[in-house]
Amino acid sequence: MKHRRTRVTFLVACHNVGGFETKLDTLLRNLDRDRFDPSVLLVYPNYKAKHAPEGVRKRQRAFFSWPGVETVELFMKRRLDAVQIFRAASVLGKLRPDTVLFFAVGPAPFIAPAACRLAGVHRLIRAQDTVLDGLYPRPLRPLDRLLLRRTDRIVTPSFFLKRGIARGLNVRDDRITVIPNGIDFSRFGRRSAGPAGRSAVGIPSRGKVVGMIANLVPVKDHAVLLAAVPQVHRQLPDVHFLLIGDGPLRTRLEAAAKTLGVSQSVHFLGYRSDVRNLVALFDVSVLCSKVEVHPISLIESMACGVPVVAPEVGGIPEIVRDGETGILVPQGDPDALAGALVILLKNPSLARTMGEKGRRSAHLRFSMEGMIRSFESLLRSEGPG
Repeated sequence: MKHRRTRVTFLVACHNVGGFETKLDTLLRNLDRDRFDPSVLLVYPNYKAKHAPEGVRKRQRAFFSWPGVETVELFMKRRLDAVQIFRAASVLGKLRPDTVLFFAVGPAPFIAPAACRLAGVHRLIRAQDTVLDGLYPRPLRPLDRLLLRRTDRIVTPSFFLKRGIARGLNVRDDRITVIPNGIDFSRFGRRSAGPAGRSAVGIPSRGKVVGMIANLVPVKDHAVLLAAVPQVHRQLPDVHFLLIGDGPLRTRLEAAAKTLGVSQSVHFLGYRSDVRNLVALFDVSVLCSKVEVHPISLIESMACGVPVVAPEVGGIPEIVRDGETGILVPQGDPDALAGALVILLKNPSLARTMGEKGRRSAHLRFSMEGMIRSFESLLRSEGPG
C-alpha cells in the first residue's frame, strides 16, 4: 500500500544568495519525492530589495525557482507587514502542508508562527542558520520568544548556535536538533585548473593563490585579509588573492586595496556560479569573519583538499581541527592571519597533508546525503519531539 506523501512548505524570506539559500536549494533538489511533496512560500521584502542593485535582484529571483515545486511569492512593504501575515495564512490554507519549515531570517520568525496558527498548520519547524544578534532589532526579541511557543522544533547546523539559541530565546536543549551542513561531493573534488583557469580570472600562470568565498558584508571582515596582504607579500611577492562574492562593501574594499598598494594582486571576482572550479585554483582557503555558524565555504574547500586558515570563532572549530586540517587564528588579527598563510604557502608538504586530512574529514562528517537523511527524518516525525 502506497503511503501519502508528506506535504512540506518551506517559508523563506529572499535576501541574497548565500549559505541558507544554498541549503534550501539542496533540500528541494534532493528530498525523496516519493515521500515528500514540497512547496515554497517566498516572502520577498521589498523594503530591502529596493536598495539592492538590479543585477542582484535578478539573480535572487532566478535562484528561487525549482522545477515541479509550487512557489508562491508575497511582497512586503515593511518588516512587520501585518497584511502579509494574513496573506501567508491564506496561501498555507490552500497548500495544506503537514509541516512548515521556515528559515529564521528577515521577517520569517514573525510571519511563520502567526500565519501557521491562523492556517491551522499542526507542525512548525524553525531552521536557524544565523546568530540572533543582527537578525532583527533587539526590542523584537520578546515577541520572538512569545511566537516561539508555536514552534515544535528548532534545527541548527552547529552546537555553537544551539547554545546561543537556547540561551538567547530561553529554549530547552531538547527542543533543538543539530544537523551539520552537508555538500554534494560529486561537485567538489580536487582538480587541476591549469593555466586556462588562472588566465580566465586574470592571474599569472605561476605563483600561489589564496581564495576567500564570502559575500562582501561587514561580518565577513575582508579588511583583515587586505591588511594581511602586504605582510604576505614581503615574504612571498607573487601570491594572488581571489575574493569570490559580492555585496555593499565592494567599492570600499576595492578602494582599500588600492590605498594599500595591493590592487594588482587582489582580484574581486564578484558573485560566481562556478565556485567549484575556482576552488581548484586555491593553494589556501581563508575566512576572516567576526562570527560564523557553520560555513559551507570551508567545507567546500576542505572537500577539494585545500587547507584552510580561519578565525577561531563560532562554529568554525567544529569544522576545522587546528593544526590538522587547517590553522585557526585570533579573529581580527592580520599579523596572525599573515603568519598562518605564509606557513602554508612556504610549506607545500604541510599544506598537502592538511588538505588531505581535511578532505577525509569533510567526506566523513559533512555529506549532503547525511544532511538530507537527517532533515527527512525530522520532517516525517510526529509531534514536537
